[in-house]
Amino acid sequence: MTGVACQAESPPLASSSPTNSSLAVEASPSPSVLSTPEPTIQGQAEYRSPRFGFQFSYPSQDVVVDDTTDVPPNSKTSLLSAVEIWTHKHAQKIRSGAYEGGTEYPANVNITVHSNAQQLPLQSWVEQSNQFASPREFKGTTVAGQPAISFQSTGLYEDEQVVFSNLAGSNIIVIALAKTNYGDNDAIYQGAFQKIVDSFSFVSE
Repeated sequence: MTGVACQAESPPLASSSPTNSSLAVEASPSPSVLSTPEPTIQGQAEYRSPRFGFQFSYPSQDVVVDDTTDVPPNSKTSLLSAVEIWTHKHAQKIRSGAYEGGTEYPANVNITVHSNAQQLPLQSWVEQSNQFASPREFKGTTVAGQPAISFQSTGLYEDEQVVFSNLAGSNIIVIALAKTNYGDNDAIYQGAFQKIVDSFSFVSE
């Protein structure tokens, strides 16, 4: 079963859009789609993933959700699924093809789900993963009632991540914020990131 976005102000983004950290999106054999909105409170919407048993709220007046890009189901990475969060301006530019031909996609927010078959401790999983460049400043926190860690890393952008396990401990969820440290987009994405972290919760899996 695939994720359902409950706020979609415009059509879903093209399925070729990568994440800013070179993560592929949604490793399900069948693609996920954006559905008809079901607004929550003014200016906010809720995203639900029945497949992975979680949900979160996001500021729909500022950002849109895209979970429509697929990777081959035989991918050898731990990635199972990802959801991209874009400003309305960035989403429109992606739809128009502005980043085709090798142009780097903007810094944004993304939520990724990874398998953790060995059930490694969170920091050990981060340190053995090849997707985080020089992870540092690990701090303990809590997300959705689960023990979590936050940390910083530096790659194409300055990144801030929060990592925690699902209720069964079989998957790891990463909520990541990439920052350019200039312009107004960082503030929009920072607000969306914080809203997602604060509202993230698990439902039946």
